[in-house]
Amino acid sequence: MATDALAVDGIDTATGKHRPRQLGTYPSQRSALAAVRSGQADRRSIERGTVSWLVRRYVAGRTDITLKSRESYEWAIPHIEAGLGAIPVSRLDRQDVAEWIERLAAAGELSRRSVQICRTVLRAALAEAVDEGLIARSPAARVALPRTVAKPAKVKEIDAWDAADVNRFLDATREHRWAVAFRLGALYGLRRSEVLALHWDDLDIDAQTLRIDQSVVAVSTGAAWSDAKNERSRRRIPLDDETLRALKRRRTEQASERLLPGSSWEDHDLIIATRLGGLVLPRSYDRALALAIDKAGVPRITSHGLRHTAATHMVAGATDIGQLRAIADILGHSPDILMKTYAHAMPASTSAVVSGIAERSRLTS
Repeated sequence: MATDALAVDGIDTATGKHRPRQLGTYPSQRSALAAVRSGQADRRSIERGTVSWLVRRYVAGRTDITLKSRESYEWAIPHIEAGLGAIPVSRLDRQDVAEWIERLAAAGELSRRSVQICRTVLRAALAEAVDEGLIARSPAARVALPRTVAKPAKVKEIDAWDAADVNRFLDATREHRWAVAFRLGALYGLRRSEVLALHWDDLDIDAQTLRIDQSVVAVSTGAAWSDAKNERSRRRIPLDDETLRALKRRRTEQASERLLPGSSWEDHDLIIATRLGGLVLPRSYDRALALAIDKAGVPRITSHGLRHTAATHMVAGATDIGQLRAIADILGHSPDILMKTYAHAMPASTSAVVSGIAERSRLTS
């Protein structure tokens, strides 16, 4: 039976020169082309022992990461392959990695964060190769990120609102369907992923507490459920009276929405839901928040900006280490991360401490 050979342009890893490379034989030209379209040829072109093989094997083996992290790792693969993929792992050296990272940074297509992700995936794959004894040391271990990246950074919006902006926003959104979500973000620092995952079963009205143990994260397909980020993220927070009233209003509103003519209500027990009870996509929540912020006439911030606002005001108002520990618990942070992240909000607390020292000094003099 007649066969057609399929060849692609390849790289001779010993000389670095381009040369055609046969990937296989097929019963017809049509089947050979079909193999190209299906990606079968690409899979065959990844030789065992190359950087492509190592990185793909590493990412495929990471079963302990979230779907969002997996998408990020998989996104990095073609960028690594384009620069280093054909090189045998045993021949990869530090200069190869450094020059590749410099090219990524200078091309103007990737942000600094994107370049960092590519480097992180490569370094992790090579570190695993060292652990397995495939190579003696990682050529990427000490390769730093370039000082400059050609792609300009996005203009950053303000980090946090002042107290007047917070009050203005909460007053303007009091009647919004998701008013309690905005409140939990701006006052308690709940993450967007945590707010969208809240169920009515998480609310304990008698104890005035709210349990946080799940999240809804943005992925390429829209959204995915995930467990809380870590043990500290799984927590139960106390609620003030006004927030509890806002939750009760939301429950009453949902009861009315269920009874609307023609409503096909999806009962997922979600506190923040669509008008039919379904899951709210992260991008939909962000659009609603942006519109609410514009309507309120306050400076634009993101959903993470709400969390940053809450944390900044809580830390600034703290008067002792016990309160700082309680703030860390509410935010789902470790105390040391809280201190590092929100050190900018400490001056007010520092002044209070110094005033206390002065007062005690006067009493003993």
